[in-house]
Amino acid sequence: MNGYWSIVRKEYVHMLRDRASLIIALMMPLIQLTLIGFSIDFDVRHIRTIAVDLDNSRESRQYLQQIHATQYLDVVQYGSNPQEAVDALRSGTARVGVVIPTGFARESAGNGHPAVKVMIDGSDSQVALRARMAFLSGPPAPAPGSVDARVTMLFNPDMRTDIYMIPGLIAVILQIVTVSLTAFSLVREKEQGSLEQLMVSPVGRVGLMLGKLTPYATLALSEMCIVLTVGYFLFDLRVAGSIALLVLLTTPFILAALSLGLVISTIAHTQTHAMQLTMLLTMPSILMSGYIAPRETMPGALYLLSSALPVTHFMQIVRGVIVRGAGFRDLLPSTMALVIIATLLIAAAVARFHKSIE
Repeated sequence: MNGYWSIVRKEYVHMLRDRASLIIALMMPLIQLTLIGFSIDFDVRHIRTIAVDLDNSRESRQYLQQIHATQYLDVVQYGSNPQEAVDALRSGTARVGVVIPTGFARESAGNGHPAVKVMIDGSDSQVALRARMAFLSGPPAPAPGSVDARVTMLFNPDMRTDIYMIPGLIAVILQIVTVSLTAFSLVREKEQGSLEQLMVSPVGRVGLMLGKLTPYATLALSEMCIVLTVGYFLFDLRVAGSIALLVLLTTPFILAALSLGLVISTIAHTQTHAMQLTMLLTMPSILMSGYIAPRETMPGALYLLSSALPVTHFMQIVRGVIVRGAGFRDLLPSTMALVIIATLLIAAAVARFHKSIE
């Protein structure tokens, strides 16, 4: 134990001098506890629902109001034909489609059991089970008798969990790999002294940033192909949509995630600091993206915050293409969001990187 107290004093001095790492270490548990505690909620409510009321009667409107009153289903969109409901489920703007046929009021007035067609997006088993339970327990009928809700599961009729989780796992893996690799890139060169050579070279800031992104982007695309291949042979995961479209729409996400790592590397002064910032960001972003629990269960503030994360929008893309067979038009909002986020992050990384040792 010779020199024990000297080493303890030295480490305390180093720890107190590195204020950035100390603040992150103290704040990380509080921030993660708050975000994770509010992000994970398996009591799914307010499921987005599209209604197609072909009867357009007082009884049909009353039935839709009673559906909304359950608090499990929120009618956020109205369609004119059943195909619009299918398109809304494929694009992800709705999770449940309710089609009320003509003659609903007439059968409700008698002793019959009016039938409604219910289409549920089965790609998310948690949401699908909750929505199905809402109809099986059923809102009260608007008239004597009961409503016969004929439920159909779309896109994942067997509600297999692996069909839903593996596409999300692709987004999680790419998020972890891309952010962590690029977060250490500039910091490592600072510590090794090789950044000084870049400072005196004719390389521009934009060229430097994009040059660092390209190899990692190629690596990330290769990893996505590997995960898809392994998922096909081990879990019988089949891509319902276009693989070429999936690769195309993966590009803006990879650029956004890599740029996020570069922003971290321009903030951090050491690799330890970069690792702390990466951990602080990665875990909440994965949990808030909808990978574990549906985003509909989040409070309003966290729901808006999750919209600023690249992995949130890529989660919609990868699950939309692989599970629901969504097309480019269906995924255009998520794609545009990724393009905007990637542009802003690249601009932030370039702006923070000053061509000087400081």
